[in-house]
Amino acid sequence: MRVFIHGWGFDNSVFSFISKEKDINLELPGHGNAINSLEEAASFYSKVLKDYKSVEIIGWSMGASLGIMLTQRLKNVTSLRLIGFSPYFKEAHDKITISAFIRTMKKDFYKGIKEFRKNAYHSEFEGEYPIKDIALSILEEYINLDLREVVKNLDIPIKLIQGENDIVVPMQEAYKTKELNRKIDIFLYKGGHFPPIQVLKEL
Repeated sequence: MRVFIHGWGFDNSVFSFISKEKDINLELPGHGNAINSLEEAASFYSKVLKDYKSVEIIGWSMGASLGIMLTQRLKNVTSLRLIGFSPYFKEAHDKITISAFIRTMKKDFYKGIKEFRKNAYHSEFEGEYPIKDIALSILEEYINLDLREVVKNLDIPIKLIQGENDIVVPMQEAYKTKELNRKIDIFLYKGGHFPPIQVLKEL
């Protein structure tokens, strides 16, 4: 069973050209649901997925982190494909950059989301906006989420799909992740935070 998890500020329509009817699409907290945190989402979705024979997770950005959190709780995850993943986003950028981003989002959330979507996606994205309070809360949760020890102990096939020009999750994050677990394969593509359609079709 393939499971897709989108990134922050988006929805799973980003995967519409590769996701099939039989696949499962999970939503981040506040993005089409009333789940309040990444921890709550991991707990809830692990119960949804636990009875499948095998689960292949394809997660983008914050969705990739949620995929790792699910893998902690499930015994049936057979592979991970992580797009634009950071094991500890707090160290992906300097403190000033991260603080400025949070301030921007709190000051004018909808304008900030619109600008973020332009920087994170390869084309105009017009999906529904997430619930403001939950989206801001999980953003801070994500920034402080440290998955480095979890990544070290993963023993399933993992592919990191990383854009060479990604300004949201810089390329060095892929190499930091590889240092944590040498079994991880890195696939680089020419582009930003979200891969071109052709790259995704080859996942």
